[in-house]
Amino acid sequence: MPKSVDTSGKLWKFKWIIKNFSSITDKTIYSETFIAEGNKWRISMYPKGNRVDHLSIYLDVADSATLPSGWSRYVQFGLAVIDQIDTKTSITKVATHVFNAEECDWGFTSFLSLTELHNPRRGYLSNDSCLVVAYVSTNTTTGLISHELIVSHESIVETGSAICNQKTTITRPLEITASSPSCQIVAIEPEEPTKEDMNTFFTSLESELLSSSTVFSQEEAEEALTKLEAALNMTPINFHNSGKFSPLKQAFKILARVGCSCTNLTIEQKNELLAMEESLKQLADRAAKAVEDKNRLTAKESMKKTVTYNLECSLNKYKEVESEVKQMEQKLTALREQVEEAKRKRESVLTEQKGIFRSSKKMKMELEALEKEWAECEAKGKVAEYEEKTVEAEWGRMKHFISSIKEDIKRALEKYGGEEEIRLKKKQEEMEQKRKEKAEARLYTVIKVARNEDLVEQIGKDIYFDLVDHEKVRSFRIHKQMPFNVFKEEVAKEFGIPVQYQRFWLWAKRQNHTYRPNRPLTHQEEAQSVGQLREVSKKANNAELKLFLEVELGPHLQPVAPPKKTNQDILLFFKLYDPYKEELRYIGRMFVKVDGKPVDILARINKMAGFDPDEDIELYEEIKFEPNVMCEHIDKTIIFRTSELEDGDIICLQKFSQVVNEQCRYPDVPSFLSYVLNHQSCSLNSIGNPSSTPPCRGMDKSMYSLELGTNFQNLFGPFSHSPEEVDSAIKTFDGVVGVGRQTNSSICGRDLSSERDCCVHTLKTAA
Repeated sequence: MPKSVDTSGKLWKFKWIIKNFSSITDKTIYSETFIAEGNKWRISMYPKGNRVDHLSIYLDVADSATLPSGWSRYVQFGLAVIDQIDTKTSITKVATHVFNAEECDWGFTSFLSLTELHNPRRGYLSNDSCLVVAYVSTNTTTGLISHELIVSHESIVETGSAICNQKTTITRPLEITASSPSCQIVAIEPEEPTKEDMNTFFTSLESELLSSSTVFSQEEAEEALTKLEAALNMTPINFHNSGKFSPLKQAFKILARVGCSCTNLTIEQKNELLAMEESLKQLADRAAKAVEDKNRLTAKESMKKTVTYNLECSLNKYKEVESEVKQMEQKLTALREQVEEAKRKRESVLTEQKGIFRSSKKMKMELEALEKEWAECEAKGKVAEYEEKTVEAEWGRMKHFISSIKEDIKRALEKYGGEEEIRLKKKQEEMEQKRKEKAEARLYTVIKVARNEDLVEQIGKDIYFDLVDHEKVRSFRIHKQMPFNVFKEEVAKEFGIPVQYQRFWLWAKRQNHTYRPNRPLTHQEEAQSVGQLREVSKKANNAELKLFLEVELGPHLQPVAPPKKTNQDILLFFKLYDPYKEELRYIGRMFVKVDGKPVDILARINKMAGFDPDEDIELYEEIKFEPNVMCEHIDKTIIFRTSELEDGDIICLQKFSQVVNEQCRYPDVPSFLSYVLNHQSCSLNSIGNPSSTPPCRGMDKSMYSLELGTNFQNLFGPFSHSPEEVDSAIKTFDGVVGVGRQTNSSICGRDLSSERDCCVHTLKTAA
């Protein structure tokens, strides 16, 4: 380790030469530790930038982990990347900082752009070597270190090096008089270590690590466990308000040390124990936030009720005063001798009436303002209630977890002895390595695999448009680093399809909002990891990695190798429509040539549909279904390229018949798909006509009643209506009640007949 004499009023210089710079692959590299005024320092560097496209350089306190609690260290320092061609263009940056346990490193994230660093016209990388210089001083004199000082001194060093022709290497501190007469610069050059130096260093390091390791007693560990259990026995909100989180930090430290060395705990339990300190505080904060939101909603509810009540009282009082005004006017007419007295009283009452009007108008404005805020407050209240339940469930799970490992920890403590101190160093190294491995092991992705069987199962039952509902297909949770070829072996185990017979297609969302298989994976893509392949999928606007598994079957219905696909081949999917049964189903897929014609494959299509080879059929292309159905007739004599058919397109077919139009409600594919689209969400077109039947074919009467109830849940609101609106609403409601009687069911679980009178009264009162 480079050392130097402790002399006040000096600048301490350390030079770091990084060779083979372009071949460095590490994210962070460190210089040797050097001592300046008795303090240990080192330089850290991010060769490719610390999350920026600049070279990042920092000054570190090398022994921060072993310094006593509460330490701090003031220093002013300068860092420079030397231009080895022209030192005047060297890049320098200067800073002052008080280093402590929280901020044990300080420097510059954007020190030098990577483009400028690799500029061949500059000398920042000469012979692929980078020269970094650090100037350090604890002197509090302002401006002691500057760009001019560093550049001028490096120019002197460069001149001196030229004179000496670089024949000697400095192996001890060198004092050089700087431009400032009040300070000296001590250059620290690293010595070539000997074997004896290295043995001495690592023997000392081992001793320091062993002496700095803390071994906790069984009583301390049990006490820490008791404190944690006591905290978890509290509710999250009580724990947050108690302010007892700080005393638990030492308990977490003890349990983390003991838990990591415990052989009875699984790796997952150890990791959760290490992460519990932060989770406990976050859960308590979330519980406090949820209670605060609920209290805010309660306050708003109380305010709304109060203002509403006051407004009602004001309205009643206004009516009373209005009646009194009329009585006064009658008295003025009947009693001439009391006219003057009645006029004065009338004026007084009118003044009071105006005051009531103004106050009522103000309160009504307040009520309207509350109504505007009501939806937001109510939504926050529901979120807060859900959040509170979530926190309580997680809190209980953590409590149960601690209880489940309590006995394991106690048994481990009984075996906790002197050998732990001997194995401590090894355990610390293993712990760090395992922590890194487990952090990487949590990165998984979900792959959803749709197969031909899913299309057969869903089309015509669960879905009519597109090909499949991905929420109902088989999904796999796969590590992102797993090679995709290994994932294919998992698919082979799951579906019984050998790897060599599998071919996967990526799905793509088209501009018309349809979702179709786009292209098969290439051999290069299958050689990538699952994580890399998911990034390819994201470029196609897929939230998850969704694939279609193409499996070809031979004569005996056994899997065979998929046919070779060229740019001249397109994969088409086929649906069969029966207008008599009003039924649509999936019948299969087929590769065709882009320059081929539908007429060339009619026999194959008929065979797939179970028709005679010469059956006359009509073909339609299913193009889109949002906002309207687009399903166009296909000319069987035109090539597929001219019809603009491509991979993943869907062809619907049906038998050709002259009598279909007379006997069927939906004689062709476009009319049937339009019917399906228009009736997926049934509207209440027949409300007010009790004799009408449910509007959706296949919907039973109870479902129709439920639909009626859903649409009339908000029919009677708390706000006033005109008399015409009231009469119209009552007639509509009577129509719904009539439908409810015919369907022999209630709407939304209510007896509408028994509620009619109450609703009518409410409406007329509001009017």
